[in-house]
Amino acid sequence: MELSQQYPLEGIRVLDFSRVVAGPFAGRLLADLGADVVKVEPPVGDSTRIHGRKVRGISGFFNQQNAGKRNICLDLRAAGAADLVKELVAVADIVIENYRPGVMGRLGIDYAALSEVNPKLIMLSISGFGQEGPESNRPSYAPVVHAEVGLMHRLAQRNQSAPGDLPLSVADTNASLHGVIGLLAALHLRDQTGVGQHIDMSMMDATFATDDRAHFELEDIPDSIVVGPILDLPFGRVFIASDPEMKLVFKRLLRSALVQDPTPANADLEAKIAARRAIIDETFQQCETLEQFSELMDSLDIPWGEVRDPRNLHQQPTLASRGMLVQIDDRAGGTRPMADSPYRFSHARSGVRGPAAHQGEHNQEVLIDWLQLSAEEVHNLVESDLMISGSSNSKEST
Repeated sequence: MELSQQYPLEGIRVLDFSRVVAGPFAGRLLADLGADVVKVEPPVGDSTRIHGRKVRGISGFFNQQNAGKRNICLDLRAAGAADLVKELVAVADIVIENYRPGVMGRLGIDYAALSEVNPKLIMLSISGFGQEGPESNRPSYAPVVHAEVGLMHRLAQRNQSAPGDLPLSVADTNASLHGVIGLLAALHLRDQTGVGQHIDMSMMDATFATDDRAHFELEDIPDSIVVGPILDLPFGRVFIASDPEMKLVFKRLLRSALVQDPTPANADLEAKIAARRAIIDETFQQCETLEQFSELMDSLDIPWGEVRDPRNLHQQPTLASRGMLVQIDDRAGGTRPMADSPYRFSHARSGVRGPAAHQGEHNQEVLIDWLQLSAEEVHNLVESDLMISGSSNSKEST
């Protein structure tokens, strides 16, 4: 059957008040699935606007998390801001926010206030430590959660090194992913009951719940899932999904008659391991190209991976064949690379639908589209201190 051109979340309206990654990533996923996501950005701007390569004033980090969203720039502390938010919420389906607990309440736009305007509203609040509890007011970024939930400790143990952070924001993306699951579940329930939800998503909870190795420490036993070696071969580095001594690899090589057992008679265990490891290394070193090594590993049915420089991900065969690295308009006459949506539907579509916006770029458009305001009403709001129109940001790439 021909792939439908419809996006699964077409018609869903989302107000995204979140900043940085925990929250914006959830909004990006919803936008990729077809929702009309409007980022409500404060005048000071999202802090990710300063990180990464800038093209026409838009950084790579901001672009990655906010692609496909429309943008209004609203001073939530200005007189009348809460009233305008409530007007937008009245026609919205979802609100996403990741302010510290209590901030939305002080601004007059917490779930209690907004659900009075729209009882069907679904609101996702992402915070480091939850909306309630002894640490709810602690400020948090992903590395804070990585430390608190034990990931830094485990990484140090595995690498036999000093504790350090992970090279990606696991706590942020986990909270966003679990947040999206909660939102989709709440949308389904709303279809049955007509009632919205407030989802309290803690980065701590989400990361702990997604930690597939936590049970070892919780039950105080050694982690029995071993990590295989990384080898330097003529063509580059590879990871072997085997035991550190590669006993399974040796058995497969022996069974395939590619090697003979080099173990000396009456050898002790240490000598036996060393001899077998030596012949494995010798066999692998004979592979002068990645293609030769791939054929060998396929014949042995051993999982492996090239330790790839992420700057070369466009050469990764699976990512390339599935179109996961897309080029989107950079609004400067060229394109810039971005990860596409990972969702593959048989009868629907998903995918990044455009670059990130400048601050306040869609102030007028959203007011007209969502609220059907007159030209005069829109002009008065846009020209007030309430809404800020960003510059054209026609800066050269930096």
